[in-house]
Amino acid sequence: MTTTRLFVAASTALALAGAAAFSSVDARAAQAKAASEGVYTKAQAERGLTLYDTSCASCHELSKFKGTEFANTWTDKPLTDLHVAVVSMPMDAPGSMKPQEYADILAYFLSINGYPAGPAELEGTDAAIKAIKLDVKK
Repeated sequence: MTTTRLFVAASTALALAGAAAFSSVDARAAQAKAASEGVYTKAQAERGLTLYDTSCASCHELSKFKGTEFANTWTDKPLTDLHVAVVSMPMDAPGSMKPQEYADILAYFLSINGYPAGPAELEGTDAAIKAIKLDVKK
């Protein structure tokens, strides 16, 4: 095989690999679920309220997590962005809560911002949280 043919073959293989990678990213983005579709349960949000009151309220005003301030900060972003901020707490022991407890707190924040509850709980896994986008409420 000549150098030119080898170069063309390698370039083609790289282009195909790149196209496959981009199409899988596009597929994952297309599969993202909107928070307005009901991604948590009412019971989960109630657990989140209890956790917020016992673990967060002593340092954080609830007004930071609802209303206009919440919407301006988090709308049109993946839920994982908010999750990263929540998991960095409590300040004296970041990441010390169970993954499902952090998901419960996220559910509480969604509920107080008017996102509807749904039939299934928000799982505390990175994959489940990454699959949700904080859209404009319908």
